[in-house]
Amino acid sequence: MNKRNDSIIKWAINRIENNYKDDVSLLLSYGSYVNGTANSLSDVDFYFIPKTERAYELCTTFIVESVGFDLFPMSWERVEGLAELQECLTPLLANVNILYCNSLEDKHRFEELQNKLNKNMNNKDFMLEKASKELDSSISLYETIMFEDSMCDIRTLAGKIAMSLSNVVAYINQTYFIFGLKKQMEDLKNFKSVPDDFILMYESIVESNSEQEIKNYCYKMIQNTRIFLNSKIENPKENEKKANYEDLAELYKEIISQWNKIYVSCDSGDYVLAYISGTCLQDELNAASIENGLNKFDLMSSYNAKELNKFKERAIQLQKDFVKVIEDNGVIIESYTTVDEFINKN
Repeated sequence: MNKRNDSIIKWAINRIENNYKDDVSLLLSYGSYVNGTANSLSDVDFYFIPKTERAYELCTTFIVESVGFDLFPMSWERVEGLAELQECLTPLLANVNILYCNSLEDKHRFEELQNKLNKNMNNKDFMLEKASKELDSSISLYETIMFEDSMCDIRTLAGKIAMSLSNVVAYINQTYFIFGLKKQMEDLKNFKSVPDDFILMYESIVESNSEQEIKNYCYKMIQNTRIFLNSKIENPKENEKKANYEDLAELYKEIISQWNKIYVSCDSGDYVLAYISGTCLQDELNAASIENGLNKFDLMSSYNAKELNKFKERAIQLQKDFVKVIEDNGVIIESYTTVDEFINKN
């Protein structure tokens, strides 16, 4: 063992026992000091769970023999969040040594959170949901990196993307990086399944000296991870999402104007308005399809600024298809041929 780090541990325990005995619930160590990956310049990763406000006075940072130390607090609420994987700090709950314990009640409370974490880790649906949220974070980082032109910022963001996507893969495999970043690549290689070219893209990001290449590798890494995640998510059964054709009929009456805008703009050659109107209509159709479990109504892939007649034809066909889906399921769309007919009946 490293004598310096052993001495720091003893110092922390003695300080609590002598000055904060009734203020601290637990003092815990994690990281290299616990998992056996420490080197000559490793610090001690430790934190305490406060029992009183006075405990926060224990918080301190310092340097000994050119090694930095940080004794920091984590509230019970935050540790509870670790059990729900609200932060990518799982080892701080799962892989720890208890250095000081105020009471058996505190110890049992911590152990219950460890059990809750294990239960969540064994819940496939829970882990896939966490993976999906982490993937969203990766995509947000990618949106940022696309507007950067500084190699420093690009490399930093790319590193964060790679680490975030690695967490996605870990969650899909219902695990985490027990040894943190030190053995992340080794752990990834040993996972049961990973996205296509994941390791290759990760290493390519690290090795590349081209700004555009790094961005491309990030895109490919995200795309492959997205496909990989979607392959693990079971499609909902057809009977779990039933279409509401009455609501679809009401929606049709609201969005028929979008179809008319497309027809008018196509006939007049206004390709900008045709594009924008098509975008609005496609957005409405996408939402309706998802909400009602219908196949996608693909309009915009037929758009061509130089061939608006074909775009109009596609819009006409989709309008017929949309109406047919509603009427084939016994719902009549309220429609009047003339104004007089409408007025007389209303």
